[in-house]
Amino acid sequence: MSGNKVLELKNISKSFGTRKIIDKLNLSLDQGDILSIIGPSGAGKTTLLRLIAGLESADSGKFIHNGKEFDPTDRNNHLLGMVFQDYNLFPNLSVMDNITLAPIMVNKMSKADAEKVAEPVLKQLDLEKFKNLYPYQLSGGQKQRVAIARALQMKPEILCYDEPTSALDPELVGKVKEIFLKLKQTGMTQVVITHDHQFGKAVADKILKVEPIEK
Repeated sequence: MSGNKVLELKNISKSFGTRKIIDKLNLSLDQGDILSIIGPSGAGKTTLLRLIAGLESADSGKFIHNGKEFDPTDRNNHLLGMVFQDYNLFPNLSVMDNITLAPIMVNKMSKADAEKVAEPVLKQLDLEKFKNLYPYQLSGGQKQRVAIARALQMKPEILCYDEPTSALDPELVGKVKEIFLKLKQTGMTQVVITHDHQFGKAVADKILKVEPIEK
């Protein structure tokens, strides 16, 4: 699957006020790559992930997908999916309803069609027996898998994760690694920021080390 440049960042810069967070950053990802972004707090990991996921706008530079420039902040493109550190599940919705909400609301799918599409994803992530439960009934690892399943429902080409192992017991970290590698086999390109350097190195094809920019 390698060789197909699914994402390129060219000269990306971002500042908040007078503080420069990212300065002329360049990187490229082939389809199926897993990129781990590691570095100390305050180095710009989260900002970079939010730029890639379209949750923040870059001050300058270009984002390129398959050779064509695009705007990650354009809500009409579903190129990128995001799995948040705190999962952001709706507490009043069941697992199935959490997963199918976006396809129904954004893609105007019927409930029946959305649930049909969700079933193989639930199976892939071993969530079938939890589909009628609510978030408060789930463990941290189960919530995380629901968050991944929800992101996958929008059929992104690139999945971004914010600190996917931070709230998990050590034995669950291996399960997360399995999920990453399983998704990689399907051709999913993945970007992860993590404080867990051991995990980051274990899953990554590419590692980007970021450091705070000196004033």
